Amino acid sequence: MKRGIRLCITGSEIMNGFVLDRNTQFFASELYGRGYRLVESRIVHDDRHQILATWREWAASGDIIINSGGLGPTSDDLTVDLLCEWLGDQAIYEPEAERRTRYFFERRARKNPALSLETALRQARIPSRAIAIQNSVGLAPGIFIPEKNFFALPGFPEEIHAMWPQVLQHIQALEPEKFLTTIIPVWGVGESQLFSGIRETPGVTVGVHALPWGCRLFLRAENGMPQALEKLAAEIRSRYSAQIVEDPLVEVIAHCKKQGLKLAFAESCTGGLAAKRLTDHPGVSAIFQGGVVGYANSAKSTLLGVSQELLATHGAVSREVAEAMARGAAEVLSAELALSFTGIAGPDGGSESKPVGTVYIGLYDRRSDDMRVARFHFPLGRERFRNATVSCAFLALWQYLCGHNTQDVFPLSEFR
Repeated sequence: MKRGIRLCITGSEIMNGFVLDRNTQFFASELYGRGYRLVESRIVHDDRHQILATWREWAASGDIIINSGGLGPTSDDLTVDLLCEWLGDQAIYEPEAERRTRYFFERRARKNPALSLETALRQARIPSRAIAIQNSVGLAPGIFIPEKNFFALPGFPEEIHAMWPQVLQHIQALEPEKFLTTIIPVWGVGESQLFSGIRETPGVTVGVHALPWGCRLFLRAENGMPQALEKLAAEIRSRYSAQIVEDPLVEVIAHCKKQGLKLAFAESCTGGLAAKRLTDHPGVSAIFQGGVVGYANSAKSTLLGVSQELLATHGAVSREVAEAMARGAAEVLSAELALSFTGIAGPDGGSESKPVGTVYIGLYDRRSDDMRVARFHFPLGRERFRNATVSCAFLALWQYLCGHNTQDVFPLSEFR
């Protein structure tokens, strides 16, 4: 039997637009990357009739069902009660969840005697015929019903992520239909450019998702044709060998840590986004000296040492100023490597020679006095402009650190 997977997201707060549904994206990407087929995804209200009707409809197909939501202590958390009704079963307390719930309740009840232990323990229940999925982040356990190929998980993404390895083990044992699947992140290439170079391959479906600057390709072999997929994937990897990396910034961090290199940023149009993206990663204090957001010309001069004469002669958005900013950041912050950003995010401020979306990115290596500055054009709106600019710089720095041929590799081919 070719068994697929169906996803039910329960929650009136999601249906009414109060809460963003992040779980569908997580489940779908996880399942696709492992070669599984997501047949359908559905969001439903916290309505017992709608939820039960969905479960019964899907159970008739024999597909695996993953339900997310409705495992809390409140009256609209219906999942356990509806499962018991559907199965003709009764709820019991899962021992580990009960122990943890009682422990946390006792601590909270000291501050608020009005709390109800009976209400709190609702989230520790599972149907008696269920297998519990341990929840190391929250209190409510996940639920696996083998006779129905059914999983019930909480709605909080952090709890789902922690429980997911256990769920995957059960899914694998159910042997759903599986396809050979390959995901290839190609940075620095637009969708139209990328697809114009991919030949149509019978037996292989190709999908795409935008990166901050580039595309993530999804290749899936249909009709048992893995050789066709492998050949196409090899062609793509060969053509874009210097642009295929899961996350350039992660690789930059690893390289700098290994080589003991310090990094600094001089930002204008990106407004600190490069520093923010870097410091989102733990442990970067070992490599990151800091960043200067020199938005005004006076700040560029005072903080980074960019001369007023240079600014007056060439303008803030120029190759010369990007170079001076990168040198200034490296010297002021005592870093071996520095990136600089100066551009026009828009929606106004552009000119015929420097239209909105123009940006100069500088890359300076103080060890060898190697300076590279390139001009790019990202007319994408302020947010996308900044994301593309920072991602472009991280890709260029990764390529530089890897020693790729700067004459043959985009975007470094634009650096001179």
